[in-house]
Amino acid sequence: MRGRTSIGRIGWLRGLALACVVLVAGLAHATPATSVPTPATTAPAASLQDTATARFFNRDIVTFRSRFLGNTPQMRARAAEANIERIVEHHGVAKATSQDAPQGVVILLDGQLVTVVTPADVDTLRNETLAGARDAILARLTDAVRASETARAPARLARGIGWSLIATVAMLLGLWILRWSLARLRSRVDAWATARLTRIPNESARQMALAFLASGRGLARVFAWILVLFVIEEWLRFCFAQFVWTQPWAGAMTQWMAGRLSKWGNAILHAVPGLVTAIVILLVARVFVQAIRLAFQGVEHGRFRLVGIDSQLAEPTRKIVVAIVWLFALAMAYPYLPGAETDAFKGLSLFVGLMVSLGASSIVGQAAGGFTLLYSRMMSVGDVVRVGDVEGTVQQIALFTTRIRTPLGVEVSFPNSVVMAGKLENLSRAPEGPGVWLQAVVVIGYDVPWRQVHRLLLDAARGTPDVIETPPPMVLQTALGDFGIEYRLRARIGDVQQRWIALSALHAQIQDVFNGAGVQIMTPHYEGDPETAKVVPRAHWEGSADG
Repeated sequence: MRGRTSIGRIGWLRGLALACVVLVAGLAHATPATSVPTPATTAPAASLQDTATARFFNRDIVTFRSRFLGNTPQMRARAAEANIERIVEHHGVAKATSQDAPQGVVILLDGQLVTVVTPADVDTLRNETLAGARDAILARLTDAVRASETARAPARLARGIGWSLIATVAMLLGLWILRWSLARLRSRVDAWATARLTRIPNESARQMALAFLASGRGLARVFAWILVLFVIEEWLRFCFAQFVWTQPWAGAMTQWMAGRLSKWGNAILHAVPGLVTAIVILLVARVFVQAIRLAFQGVEHGRFRLVGIDSQLAEPTRKIVVAIVWLFALAMAYPYLPGAETDAFKGLSLFVGLMVSLGASSIVGQAAGGFTLLYSRMMSVGDVVRVGDVEGTVQQIALFTTRIRTPLGVEVSFPNSVVMAGKLENLSRAPEGPGVWLQAVVVIGYDVPWRQVHRLLLDAARGTPDVIETPPPMVLQTALGDFGIEYRLRARIGDVQQRWIALSALHAQIQDVFNGAGVQIMTPHYEGDPETAKVVPRAHWEGSADG
C-alpha cells in the first residue's frame, strides 16, 4: 500500500509539473504583440486523414485532430494508450479525473497524466464543446478501465464461456427447427399447388402458374436465408456481449443493425408516396388502354368506323396508340420511381437506351416497313401478289414480316424491308373491281388467220368455268415472231383464290379448242413444218384405251 501511495504521489507531481508547463505555454502565448513570437502549440483542426484515436481494451477513448507541442495526432494517440496501459498495470482500477488548463483539458488517471485535449480536438461539425468532450472522454476511460479489471476475473470468463455454449446449442437447435418447418411447409405447398395445377385445362395458364410457383419458391428460399443470417447475427451479438473485450463489437453490431433497419424504414417511407403516384399513373394509363382496345376492336369487327381507319388498319393503329399511351405513362411515372434521381439509375437508363438504339435499328426498319405497307394500302390480306419470283395470296401483314401462301400451299415469309425494297405486283387491284385477270400466251403460225385464232381463244375463255363476262375476255397480238404470231388471251375471274385452278382449266380449254379446229400451237419453238400437224384428234382427247 505504501509503494502504491508513493507511486501515486510521484504521478501527482508529474501531473502538476505538466500542468505548470501548459500554464507557462499559455502565458507565453498570451504575451503582447511586441514580444518575440513563439511557435503555436496547437494547429488548426486537421482533416479526417490526420485524425487518430486512442483505444484501450478495444474501446475508443479520445480522438485527436490537431498537433500539440509538435506531436502529430498519431503520436499523441500512441502516447495516450501507453500512459493508460502503464497506469492500469500498476494501479488496477484507477479513477479518471481532469484539470483545466489554458491550452485545454488535462486528462488524468489516478492523478497521473494521460493526455491533453485542446479546443482544436473538438468536433465542431457535430456542435461538440470542450466541456462535453471532456465528460465523454472521462466516461469512456472509466468504463474501459473497469472493463479491463473485470475481464481478469476467472468467474466472469467462465460465465461468458458457459452462456456462449448455451447460445450455440440454442442457435443450432433453432436452425434445425427452422429447416424442418420450412421443409414441411414447402412439401404441403407443393402438394396443394400440384392438386390445383391438374385442374387447369389451359396449357398456357398451367405453364404460367408453374412460373409463378417457381418464383414463389425462389422468394421463400431468399426469406429463409435472411432468417438464417438473422439468427446467426443474434447469436454472434449475444456471444460477443458475454466477454468484456468483445462487448464493443456487440454494441457495434446492434447499432449497425438498428441503423440499417432505420435507414431501410426511412427509405421505404420516403419511397411510398412516389411509388403510389407512379402506380396511380400506370393504372390510369391501363384504363385508357382498355378503352382504346375496346374502341378498335369495334372497328375491327365492323361495329362502327373511325375516320380513315378500316378493319385492316384497326389492329396496327391500336398498337401505335397503345404504345404512345404507355410511353407517356412511363415518362410521367419515371420521376416518382424510387432511386430515379440516383446516378446509378440514370447510368443504367442511358446504357439500356444506347443498347436499344444500336441493336434495334433493323427492328425499327422492319416495323416502319410494316406500317408503310399497311397505311399505304399497297396490298391487303387476301390479295394475290407477286414479290420477286414468288406469287401467292397475302395471309398476314404483321409488324415485321408479311406472309404469303403460294398456290402449292407453301407459306413464305418476307421481311417488310425486303417487300418495300423490291418490286411488288398486286394482281388483285384493277379498275374493273374485285377479281383477277388470267393470261394465256400461245404462238400460232402465220398460215392461220388471226381472226380464227381470236375466235378460238375467246371460245376457250367462254368455256372455262369461273370466267366472268364483264369485263369480257380479250385477245392481244403482243409479238410478230420469226415463225409465228404471239397471242395473249386475257380473261377475268371473280374469285382470286381460284386463280391457278381457273388458269389450268383455261389452258385445257385452249388445247381442246385448237385441237378440235386442227390448228397447231407452235409454242415454244418452231423449226420446220412437220409432215402431219401436231394436233390431237377428237377421238383421242380422252387418251387411248391401252394408255
